Amino acid sequence: MWVLADLNLVALTGFATRDAALRQKNSGQVKAEFSFEVERPFLRATGEPVSDLFLVDVWEDLGRWAVEHIKQGQRLLVIGTLNKESYSTRGGREHLTIVKAKYIRPLDTNLLDGQVDPEEMKRDAWSESLLLTAIQLVEEALREGQAAGDSSASAL
Repeated sequence: MWVLADLNLVALTGFATRDAALRQKNSGQVKAEFSFEVERPFLRATGEPVSDLFLVDVWEDLGRWAVEHIKQGQRLLVIGTLNKESYSTRGGREHLTIVKAKYIRPLDTNLLDGQVDPEEMKRDAWSESLLLTAIQLVEEALREGQAAGDSSASAL
């Protein structure tokens, strides 16, 4: 008998801040990486937008696809898991939170534009209605990609 693991799932929309780059591991596995910026619905006092920057790891076939298709400035839907990694430095240990992509789809626009109230997204707690709307928008994007025969993860 096997036990189902807890759910570790993250869905992000944003844009690549650099082209995906190939990294060949000593084990022979193929990994691509790119940085990914997600804008928050906030502005700093200076008027600058607030955003989060993530490192995205993409493995094997999806990684090969990423190297060919993901370019700086491209808007994407990235679905994957959050993983903590640590490594040694001269000053001790550093810790990173990395998104391990399991699915990537190019987007023409921000999924949430005009679909949700930005003021509601600023709240510390979100309503079930907002969450359901966000989940439905991700589901619609996945279905559109599937219907279009998207050449990203859905075809791998």
